[in-house]
Amino acid sequence: MEVNILDDNIKIRFRILGWVIALMLITLIGRLVYLQLIKGDYYKEQSLGNAIRSIIITAPRGDIVDRNGVKLATNRPSYSVELLRSDAKGVNLNDVILKLLNILNKNGVKYKDDLPIFLDGNNNPYFNFQNPDESNVSQSVLKQRELQWKKNNNIPSNATASEGWQLLINKFNISKSLPPQDIRGIMAVQQLMLEQGYTQYKPAEITTDANQQTVAEIEENHLDLPGVIIEVKPIRLYPFKTLLSQTLGYIGRMTAEEWKKYSQKGYQITDLVGHYGLESYLEKYLRGTDGKQQVEVDHYGRLIKKLDEVSPKPGDTVYLTIDEKLEQVAEESLQRTMENIRQAKRGPHGEYLPSNIGAVVVTDINTGEILALASVPDYDPNIFASGNPPSSIVNELFKPRNATIDPSPIFNYATQGAAPPGSTFKMVTALAALESGVTTVNERYVDPGIYPPTGQENWLYGEYGRTQGAVNVSDAIQYSTDTYFYEMGRRMGIDKIDEYAHMLGLDQKTGIELYETTGTISSKKFKRDYNLSILKSMVRSDSNPNGKITQEQYDKIVSLIDKGNFSDYSTFLQLKKMGITDPKLQMTIWQLMDATKWTLVDTTNASIGQGSNQFTPIEIASYLSTLLNGGTRYRLHLVDKIVSPDGKVIEKEKPEVLDKINIPQKYLDAIKLGMKRVTEENGTASAAFANFPIPVGGKTGTAEVGSHGTKVMQNYAWYVGFAPYDKPQILVTALIYQGGSGAYTAYIARDIMKAYFKLNYKN
Repeated sequence: MEVNILDDNIKIRFRILGWVIALMLITLIGRLVYLQLIKGDYYKEQSLGNAIRSIIITAPRGDIVDRNGVKLATNRPSYSVELLRSDAKGVNLNDVILKLLNILNKNGVKYKDDLPIFLDGNNNPYFNFQNPDESNVSQSVLKQRELQWKKNNNIPSNATASEGWQLLINKFNISKSLPPQDIRGIMAVQQLMLEQGYTQYKPAEITTDANQQTVAEIEENHLDLPGVIIEVKPIRLYPFKTLLSQTLGYIGRMTAEEWKKYSQKGYQITDLVGHYGLESYLEKYLRGTDGKQQVEVDHYGRLIKKLDEVSPKPGDTVYLTIDEKLEQVAEESLQRTMENIRQAKRGPHGEYLPSNIGAVVVTDINTGEILALASVPDYDPNIFASGNPPSSIVNELFKPRNATIDPSPIFNYATQGAAPPGSTFKMVTALAALESGVTTVNERYVDPGIYPPTGQENWLYGEYGRTQGAVNVSDAIQYSTDTYFYEMGRRMGIDKIDEYAHMLGLDQKTGIELYETTGTISSKKFKRDYNLSILKSMVRSDSNPNGKITQEQYDKIVSLIDKGNFSDYSTFLQLKKMGITDPKLQMTIWQLMDATKWTLVDTTNASIGQGSNQFTPIEIASYLSTLLNGGTRYRLHLVDKIVSPDGKVIEKEKPEVLDKINIPQKYLDAIKLGMKRVTEENGTASAAFANFPIPVGGKTGTAEVGSHGTKVMQNYAWYVGFAPYDKPQILVTALIYQGGSGAYTAYIARDIMKAYFKLNYKN
């Protein structure tokens, strides 16, 4: 009986479950009928109009901060205007673009424009494939860019700019009745969208850093601008504007060549990358990882809702060895000193000195850390932050120029500007003479005023007709006695001077994380190679069809030089036998041949930092840091450490020894003593350091290029100074082009030392 009752209960339960399932199926079928048959057309329209699209969220670039965490390069929020493809019926893309450009132009907002077809004053098209922030691009690179662009746009390789213009008008269905500038604007944006991979699912960035007025107008006119959206993105900010500008560099849009490299690393073509300076050198650390956002938009491209988001990861933070406050002092003092020279100092003919180029390097003598690095003139890297710098400013910054004569704001004179070192080189000669045994710390040389072997004058004799009497090595450094160093150079020869200059780090890279040029040590080889290069430029070839001599004649001339015996008469006969008969050409060649010979005057000039000696301020800083710390040459560096967004130290720089030489303490003491006296009473830097609270050492240097017969002499005014005297910590190297005298430049070192040691000092 119990079994029957159980069976009945089970049957009842199964019947109930069956009815429930049947009801659910009826409900689902009914819903499907409703959606597909009754409301099918409605939802079909909705599905066609709405779409899920993916938008890149740009990652903030990593900060560059000073040694104390002060932000030198960071980010700020900005408005980006993007164009998302619209599928709305009756919407003409060119009309939308033109309306958008009118708003941007009205509010002075630059849009991205990479179109290489431009219009001249008569609205005639022409090609220009050089980017606005490039100063020197070879013709071969420009031609390669042209061919690639034409290929990408299905334009014949031999097409003119006018032909390309017409082809693009047809390609983008642009009305020919529009004004030429409007046609070009539409063309530029259409081209931009193609380059950015513009599709139904990916917006194209038209401009960055739009102002509030522009955003408001776009929002007000959103019904007339289907597909135009506003995004908030980070943009680079340099809070101190021109401070450390050449060292930091700037960010900008990629060239075609850069895109080939960066595209393989996951970059978008709209991404800005580091150009010049640390922004470029540290790109792999500073670049963050972009995020992604999925959104639903309607058929007008308008945002309906956000569906999902992967947050971006910021770039790493780079800590520099630079001290922002010391950098401020260095740059302000350099600018002030240059202005004082321009206002008050006169040249040999009474002319005011231009003094418009200068550089300062402040180093930690015992670690190689760079505490300040200044170069004047400078620029504001913020103008490049949006990727659309004003063309007028860019053209001025990057115009072709000889940077050593015509001041260039983007040229780093501290790391690239090689100049004759003048008397700042004399410590090299002093150390070489002591080490080679041609003199001692106590030997006194009697200054004759005019050096008998060459007839060269000591500066004191040339200006006042007096001699400096008997001087030892310390005195010679203190008084900058040229004849003493002439004699030391004669005694040991140029090869020994070259050897010690190289040992101390001159004509070598310092290791700084910036582009740097290496200087030149005056030597027999350099003189010979330099003059032979001039002779070589006279050889006829396919690339030089107007050459004066043949390769065979050049080889014979070099053979005569190598033999070393070419008197006037015999040389001219030899040249005539070679077929070189023109008297003027014979004279030019003979003078070049004669110029390859090394003379005693070359040695004496080199011994006082003249001749072919040319070094950058950072090279001078490296050599003197090595000398003053007793012989350890550290790699000079700007980066202290790199920290990830979560606070983890990724890399930490430690003092790196590049070379080590043994400098006897008695020699170093004698050299330092002379440098100390330079800053004391009767020293050439005594005016700047009068009553200075701590003992310091230094050396002025005035390198002359030109002669007293010229109207304006190109004087390079150097000062190198260290402190404290007993245990040197920092070295200041300062240079001013056409600065008159190194004594003027000493004031920069004084201001920096006062700030570094936090001295309450007034002079």
